[in-house]
Amino acid sequence: MKFSTAALTALSLTVSGVSAFSPSPRTSTAANAVVTSSRNMAFASSSSVPGSLGLRMSTMSVEPPTKEVSEADPEQYYGHTPSRLFEGARPIHVSEDGTRQYGLYCPNVDLTKCREFSAADVEEIKVKIQQARGVLTFPNQSPDLSPDDQLFFATLFGEAETHTAAKGMPGYPQVLEIIREKNAQIVFGEDWHSDHSFQPWPASFSFLRATGTMTPYGTNNTQFAQCIESWKDLSPTLKNICLNLKVSHSARKAYGTPDQGGHKKNSLVAMQGTSSNGGMKVRTDKPLLPDQYHPVVITIPETGEEALFVSTTFTNGIVGMTDDEGNAFIRYLQELMTKPEYQFEVAHEPHQVTMWDNRQLIHRGLVNDASSRRIIQRVSVSTGARPQAANPDLYQPGDELERQEHLDELNQQAP
Repeated sequence: MKFSTAALTALSLTVSGVSAFSPSPRTSTAANAVVTSSRNMAFASSSSVPGSLGLRMSTMSVEPPTKEVSEADPEQYYGHTPSRLFEGARPIHVSEDGTRQYGLYCPNVDLTKCREFSAADVEEIKVKIQQARGVLTFPNQSPDLSPDDQLFFATLFGEAETHTAAKGMPGYPQVLEIIREKNAQIVFGEDWHSDHSFQPWPASFSFLRATGTMTPYGTNNTQFAQCIESWKDLSPTLKNICLNLKVSHSARKAYGTPDQGGHKKNSLVAMQGTSSNGGMKVRTDKPLLPDQYHPVVITIPETGEEALFVSTTFTNGIVGMTDDEGNAFIRYLQELMTKPEYQFEVAHEPHQVTMWDNRQLIHRGLVNDASSRRIIQRVSVSTGARPQAANPDLYQPGDELERQEHLDELNQQAP
């Protein structure tokens, strides 16, 4: 991803809200209908919220200004006066050569006041997270920031999900409290994954809140890998192969017992390691979800960009391949997706909230300080839609019936 001199100069991210993180224009004809230029993509007005900042979906059409306007006149340039939410924001990670910039550190957003956010504020956050390649961090939060505040903020971007395998906090079933015990040997979330990808409609965004019980700043960071960028760099031949594949995402692999197909150091084992101390609890009121088929390559609806959508943690095979072939191919793709040039880390200070887009990232929790207990709280939301295949011809008539027959068969096998 390359940026112009003007874009690099905009890294100061002043009150005007301009960012250097607009994704590069796509080269295909279909994509160019969606992303006409970085500025037009970022600041197209939304048809659903009058006067707001937002991205249109496949129908987005941005007309050039009728007269010469500049950023010196924000109201004319953006169509409204931009908020001050992103004043002082800066990149989280910039590559040594300056061509890759990931994440946005946003020090002046008070989430205890999220109920006061306007529709334009919310749309601006939606734009910024796409420009920032999928991650926004909100440090300097008050210790008074509550699960109610976290949940309210999250639901501005989708419907809050109740985890299908782990129990939520008492009184807050949608808030998953992730506990790492002192000297833990197996840690929840330590392998690459995308949250809830094993569901029929996976999580779109996740919101992680650090509590007051944390290890020192800079330890046990969350590591992300950018799946739009890794997809772009694949060879045309490998892209053509991936575009025609569906992958099986499995809750049982991560949360099942060995006889259910769970692996030996999965999330279930990590949760069981905290249960004796009143920590994470396994849900027993519902069976694990059956495996779900999703495209290997998906389209991000807000931008039209394509991303790889696999991980070794939550996937257990490629449709049409043997188990050995499919799992080997998934491991190979993940090696490509997690090359150093696609990785970046987020450090967590007490009470900080980190928001990320699961559709364009995989992530894992690093473990480099087990000297004390660590507690974080996560809410994930979904837009209630299945992942959109980048290949419009991937699903053929009858596929939905075949998928349902597959789910019925797995449900019959469920213990």
